[in-house]
Amino acid sequence: MTAIHILLQAGNVTGVNMTEVSSAIDQFVNQIGVPALQITLIAGGLSFIVSIIMLILHFIEYLWHPTSFGRTSALTEAIFHAKKPIYGALGIFLSIYISLLTIGLESGNPTLVHNAGTYALWLLQAMLRETANALAYMIKQALSTTP
Repeated sequence: MTAIHILLQAGNVTGVNMTEVSSAIDQFVNQIGVPALQITLIAGGLSFIVSIIMLILHFIEYLWHPTSFGRTSALTEAIFHAKKPIYGALGIFLSIYISLLTIGLESGNPTLVHNAGTYALWLLQAMLRETANALAYMIKQALSTTP
């Protein structure tokens, strides 16, 4: 029996240049991570705006409906739609928190494990802030006298 030895060599493999690795990570975060976070904030903000608009519309229907059973139904729908943004915010917070906590536990990063709730709250606050800004802008445009 003869043993066959295969030697593969891929260039000069004397060490890893950490500046190149750091640059690649920064480039990845700037080109993919930041736009993905902005899209997530916009999508979450739009879903909150739609929930708030539906709440307002059902409340207006409650005030103007000519029959008592119609007002009761509209009020029930208004309450139902009022719960959606609250549950949505709670769901977003928990999903971000659980994701960060899992990443921190798997990577052995105690700082991420300790601050997962804070980071999740910061992201949720940013989403709600973006939603409030967009809603305020839409109301300002709707109330302005010039187009």
